[in-house]
Amino acid sequence: MFRVPIIVLFTLLLQLYSPVQAQQLLPLNEQQYYQQLNENLQQEKENSKRLQTYLLLSEYWLQKDTLKSKNALTAARSIGGNSPATSGTILYYEALYWNKLLEKSKAEKLFERAVFLLEKASDSITKRTLAQTLYNLAYLRFQSKGYDYMVDLLTNKCIPLASEINDLPLQAYYYTQLGLIFMSVGQLSKADEQHQKSLSILQGIPEEENVHLITYLNMVSNYCYMPDSKTAKIYLDKAADILKKYPSSFHYVNYYYQEGMYYTTTSNSTKALESLQKGVELAKEYQQIQSLQLIEFRIYNNYLVQKKYSEAKAVLENILREGILTAEVNNRKIVLTQLSIVDEAMGNFKEAYYWLKKSFALSDSIQAARLLEKMNELEIVHETAEKQKTINKLEQEKMQAELMDQNKNLRILILIVALGLVISISILIYFNYRNQRQLNEQIHINHQQKLNQISNDRKFEAAQAILQGEEQERQRVAQDLHDSMGGMLASIRMNLSTDSNSDKEILKKLDQAILEMRRISRNLMPETLKNLGLETALKELCDSMNHNHLAIQFEAYNLCRHVPFKTELALYRIVQECISNVLKHAQASTVIVQISQNENSLQLTIEDDGIGYDQDSIVYGSGIKNIENRVQLINGLLEINSSKGEGTTINVECYV
Repeated sequence: MFRVPIIVLFTLLLQLYSPVQAQQLLPLNEQQYYQQLNENLQQEKENSKRLQTYLLLSEYWLQKDTLKSKNALTAARSIGGNSPATSGTILYYEALYWNKLLEKSKAEKLFERAVFLLEKASDSITKRTLAQTLYNLAYLRFQSKGYDYMVDLLTNKCIPLASEINDLPLQAYYYTQLGLIFMSVGQLSKADEQHQKSLSILQGIPEEENVHLITYLNMVSNYCYMPDSKTAKIYLDKAADILKKYPSSFHYVNYYYQEGMYYTTTSNSTKALESLQKGVELAKEYQQIQSLQLIEFRIYNNYLVQKKYSEAKAVLENILREGILTAEVNNRKIVLTQLSIVDEAMGNFKEAYYWLKKSFALSDSIQAARLLEKMNELEIVHETAEKQKTINKLEQEKMQAELMDQNKNLRILILIVALGLVISISILIYFNYRNQRQLNEQIHINHQQKLNQISNDRKFEAAQAILQGEEQERQRVAQDLHDSMGGMLASIRMNLSTDSNSDKEILKKLDQAILEMRRISRNLMPETLKNLGLETALKELCDSMNHNHLAIQFEAYNLCRHVPFKTELALYRIVQECISNVLKHAQASTVIVQISQNENSLQLTIEDDGIGYDQDSIVYGSGIKNIENRVQLINGLLEINSSKGEGTTINVECYV
């Protein structure tokens, strides 16, 4: 009677296991992650951050909807970027997309170009992307370059990069992927060592993340192959505890595959088929074609154990027809051999012979390809040896010819050496002369720069002296107006008001003269600034300059009374000058004056909704010059932003 031991089928599954697509490190809470990405797109205005968000959306949709993934990629490409890091990152996500569509050749070229560009950058984000690119490229090349290439790349490139940027999840992830590779070639003990390293790193991460789930599921496979179903169940339960919080996770495809493997190991084919069927439905929903075919082969395994040969054969024929898993020659040979075994068990000896014949033909083609490759290697070695012999012979002939001509050429050599010395000395003299001239020119330039600096310093000192003198004169005139003219006008007004026969019109004009004198005195030197501080003075200034067609809004935050008077006066004059400029030129309806203090930093902003102007073509007048001089006087920073139709904003920052 036909019987296939379970351990033999497990060995076949080990050979069939091909990590055709790297496991993704997306957050477990996919819905929340997706909502956050969409919110970032709506709120973020900076192109670089929008670009990164579109790329992450493309990666998110890769497991669910390739069309939406492509649309996100197109949006990212439309933003673009000139730096090697940005271009390399875009190429990496494009390669992921084409790899998902099984366009392996195109994906490999994109990964290669991405590596070339990403290696030029040194920041931690780019290094993480470089590590992921190298890892995915290794998976693409494992069929042509073997598992040794993948182990070398992970050990010597990816893991060191993850360690360099201190990315614990990425380190743990690469160690568990190393475990998968060792498991794929049947080195289960070494695979367990790598998984244990991953677990050791995961202890430093307080909350369970995606990488915990991936590690647990990979360990389930390894312990099932050992076989150690008891330990496999421990990690299967750990994975289930994580996933039960996220019922719509695409990781359930892998979970049901591992659950089916566990039940297969415990010889419970009924439950194994139930779990695997759930995995089939989700794999189809999430378009995980490679995982789907691996699950189907696992279903075949269970049908074979149950001796349901018709169902087992139908599964194998479907795998062969789909052609995803059997695209690799060794996998196709295994499937053909299993078809032969199943037909033999069913008594279909003719069909069994047909499948076995095709399997042997593949074996012959594999052996022929390997033999041809070996012959090519030997031919290259032989041609290299023959070329080396020819080179050695030519070198010997050349040495003999040189010895024969040595005496004849000795004099010529001496002349050439002498001529070379003369030329070398001439070149040295020339370079010395040129360097000295350049040095003199540099000394002259440095001297001129120092003179210019001294001149600029003197101009600045003169401007400071003028401003200080102007303020002192304003203070003196204001004091004189207030003490002398103000008192005199007030006395006259009192005398006139006691005279019953005085003219009321004269009293009215005299009141206007007193008010105008007080306004001029306040503009020259506001008493409010000296007595009540900057906040009250600015509020009074804004109220006094309010106009029927111009509303002035004043806001002050955390302003203290210990600001030096020199700084308060400068900021007061700057606000006064800015509002005057708005009244004259801006045609604005609203002005916002805002001043705030954060510890020792004072920030002043004057913003209007006027007509604005083109900063590239404007020629600033004396008003802006006065503002610049006052900002320099208090060692502050001035920033002016304006464009046509967008109003004008003036920012001043200084320290007290």
